[in-house]
Amino acid sequence: MTRVVTVSALLLLLPGAALAQTTQGPLVLERIESPFVVAPDYKITDLDGSTGQLAGAYGGRLFDKTLFVGGGYYWLVDGSGGEEMRYGGLILGWSIPAGGAVRLSARGLVGFGTATLETGVLTAVPRPHDRFTTLPGQSARVLLRDDFFVFEPQLNAALRVVPHVGVELGGGYRIHGATDALEDRLNGVSGNVAVQLTW
Repeated sequence: MTRVVTVSALLLLLPGAALAQTTQGPLVLERIESPFVVAPDYKITDLDGSTGQLAGAYGGRLFDKTLFVGGGYYWLVDGSGGEEMRYGGLILGWSIPAGGAVRLSARGLVGFGTATLETGVLTAVPRPHDRFTTLPGQSARVLLRDDFFVFEPQLNAALRVVPHVGVELGGGYRIHGATDALEDRLNGVSGNVAVQLTW
């Protein structure tokens, strides 16, 4: 009886031992690079029918050198007469290599901002000593302030200059919504140049 139990146990262990021998091999560990990225950013943009300049920066993490998750913030640097605009929000992007030192990417910013733009209005001026008739309307300039939702998709190409430093060129379009006064005056195309720092 003891021999039968011993033989049965050996028969049960043999397939496991054979399988262990066939599946053994060198274990290879590959490091997945997910660097942090910070980039001062400068944009030339169409704003209310004229050219504006935006300064700002974005930063985040590039997971597996492919998926970018981060945020950005921008503000108008050449506003005149009290005009201003600033916005920021979440940035999501997708990046692919296009050669040894070049990467192509598409990303979009989704967030909120505020802007103040100048606008013209016509005012009616009462005639002296007569409150029932008015002189022809006169033009006046006033500032309108509005909060807005923003979505800004763009396409980019980045060139690695030296390790951990690259230059990015891109272009996109800024789309605004949920505005009460400024409506589509904030929409516009933009081109940007940024210096990418990675580690």
